[in-house]
Amino acid sequence: MLTDDLPPVGHAAYDAARKAILKKLTTDPEQYGERLHSPLHGLYKLKASHIRIAYHIEPAAHEVWVLLIGDRRTVWETRQGEILARLGDEQHTPEAGGPRTTAPRARRRR
Repeated sequence: MLTDDLPPVGHAAYDAARKAILKKLTTDPEQYGERLHSPLHGLYKLKASHIRIAYHIEPAAHEVWVLLIGDRRTVWETRQGEILARLGDEQHTPEAGGPRTTAPRARRRR
C-alpha cells in the first residue's frame, strides 16, 4: 500500500481504501474499476468512500499497480502529474529492466 498517501487522506479513509483494494482489485480489477480518460488514459479508478484509488493493470505480469490513493475532490485536479510519475517509476522496475522504484504495488494472481 502507498504509505506516502496516508497523511493526506487519514487513517479511516486509508483503511477503507485498503479493504477495497484487497477485496476488489485482487478479484477482478477490470470489473470493479472504471477506465480513466486523457491524460490518464489506460489507468483505472476505484471508489471507496470519499477516496479514489488510481491503478494500472499489468496483464503480462498479472499485477495491479496501485499508483495513488487520494480524496475524490482533489485527486484528479491536483495530482495527475504525480499519478503519471508513479506509473513511470513502476514501468522502470528491475523486472522491466530499469531502476527499482520505492512505490509498492498491489499484486494479484490469476
